[in-house]
Amino acid sequence: MKQVYAKRCSIGLVVAAISLNQSAFAQNYSNNSGGAATFYGQLSPAYLGFDDGSKTFGNVADNSHSNSRVGLFLDQKLSGGQELRFNFEAALGAPQSGGFSQENDPIWEWDKTKLRKLELIWSSNWGTVFAGQGSLATDGTDSMDLSGTTLASGRAVGDSAGSYFFRQDDGELSGVTIGNAFKHYDGARRMRVRYDTPKFGGRSDDTGINFEISYGYEALQDDNDNTYYDVAAYFGEAFSSFDVAAAAGYLWIEGEDDTTENWSASMSALHRPTGLNGSVASGGDPDGGSFLYGKLGWIAEFTDIGGTALSVDYAQGKDSVSSSDNAEMWGIQAVQNFDKLSLEAYTSYAEYSFKDSTGIGYKDMKSVLTGVRWKF
Repeated sequence: MKQVYAKRCSIGLVVAAISLNQSAFAQNYSNNSGGAATFYGQLSPAYLGFDDGSKTFGNVADNSHSNSRVGLFLDQKLSGGQELRFNFEAALGAPQSGGFSQENDPIWEWDKTKLRKLELIWSSNWGTVFAGQGSLATDGTDSMDLSGTTLASGRAVGDSAGSYFFRQDDGELSGVTIGNAFKHYDGARRMRVRYDTPKFGGRSDDTGINFEISYGYEALQDDNDNTYYDVAAYFGEAFSSFDVAAAAGYLWIEGEDDTTENWSASMSALHRPTGLNGSVASGGDPDGGSFLYGKLGWIAEFTDIGGTALSVDYAQGKDSVSSSDNAEMWGIQAVQNFDKLSLEAYTSYAEYSFKDSTGIGYKDMKSVLTGVRWKF
């Protein structure tokens, strides 16, 4: 307990130090450079239909791929090209598509776990420091995806209907959920300190490669005393005809008795003249468990209201629940953009299967997720 307390205090001291710096900067430079406040958010209602091979279900939900949220940026320009930023962001607490199951209908509620970001961000020509609640370095290393359909489906297979249980051939519910079977291995949002290097080696100031490192802990869940530390690399470039994005990272999760290690990587490419695109992602635990994900897509301008994105994807999870298990998913997605309304409408269809070495048979399952996302 003393060790955990010391680690948390060290992060708290960094946050406090940057907060003091923020006050000093505001006092010293407020007359020379102006500040700005930006409020933002989105609403993401959806309908989730599910068939577990024996029974069907229908749920009005919030889309877990990109949930409803509100946020605030406070920005202060500093001398020498430096910038200090404060970011607050919280989900609204609506029932998530990934939380419904045969046995559970989530209710609308808000608690501290809905806090997404509460951080100070200090940027300079030597890089960027983040302190507070926010993304670890590896958050998103398996999510490089230029398809335009991540709102409908992505490598986080469980975001569509992840809490539904696979039903056994005898009609009984198993203890295996879609989320269990399709585990992913990148980081998440924690109370942390993170450093990002500047981008270098690119064709412009906004492209190239950069490296990130972070260290933190779970501050919003009372039963989690793990410590998290990770490293990651991100690459993005716009060539004459192609956009390319790639990332890779390694995460250590230090528990009371042992340390778990995860790796994850992804790459995506978009051919701008045709709109054709493809994405691949993978990850795993060196001690067992892995996933593989792929997507092929097409972005087109059929009308002047906004782009249309179409895609198909496939995911495989292996040894995620027990040794020698195998889960597969395939799906099809469509997203229509309404540019003037800042609105996207989408629909997706997916099928799921699961096998293991127990000799028990499992029924194939299906889901449909459809809805809209409005950004403001």
